[in-house]
Amino acid sequence: MRKINAIVVDDEVANRRVIISLVQKLNPWIEITGEAGNVSEAYALIHKLKPDLVFLDIKMPDGTGFELLEKFEQINFDIVFISGFDSYALKAFDFNALDYVLKPINPKKFETVLNKVQVKITSRNLNPEQFTEIVKSYDPKKTIISKIMIHDGNRVSLLNIEDILSVRSEDQCTRFTMENDEKFLSSKELSDFSFILEQHPFMVRVSKSAFINVNYIKNYSKGNICIITMKDESEVEVPRRKKTEILHILSGGAANEAH
Repeated sequence: MRKINAIVVDDEVANRRVIISLVQKLNPWIEITGEAGNVSEAYALIHKLKPDLVFLDIKMPDGTGFELLEKFEQINFDIVFISGFDSYALKAFDFNALDYVLKPINPKKFETVLNKVQVKITSRNLNPEQFTEIVKSYDPKKTIISKIMIHDGNRVSLLNIEDILSVRSEDQCTRFTMENDEKFLSSKELSDFSFILEQHPFMVRVSKSAFINVNYIKNYSKGNICIITMKDESEVEVPRRKKTEILHILSGGAANEAH
């Protein structure tokens, strides 16, 4: 079995030393052949060494790990993300089935990840196209998911969240309606997407089974019972507290709070 060529990308030298030491101790089939401390160094090193595997820090002084990955037209190497605790990031990694370890690194968990990627690489079970699509679904600067991937046979559609008019639960599946009235159905349940949608202030949960994009509200009724009409003429009834939240966003409240 040939050794797996790997590099470590982390802006902290101490973190790189820990990763290199643990890799040497826990998996002799993975060989660290280079290291980089920022995005520009890493980009040059990947082109030079063409690694099988990259241990990649999420946040660095000159950019994020996703900004580095965005530079590649196709990602022909496997990745283990190195991250500080961030509940959203961890949910996103699990949602996209990405390999990661948390700082400070737990040796037993790290060994499990190393063995997993070793099998994946040596069995040539990598899917560069799929991984490239996953990276495209992220906002590289904010490292949040800004596009949702919908699989339909051999076709993958990337839905820009800003262009989604509504998201509704439908028979244990999820229906996405776009602002141009195009519709997509995912076999995943709405609860699988909730943590993604909740990161975007213009997406508001109006019931247990639906989110709407406030930017595509056409009109709404006055009074205690509020009926919202969307751009596509669909209607949704919202409780008073949700009406208050939506009006707050429409008046620029969410934008003001962000600043």
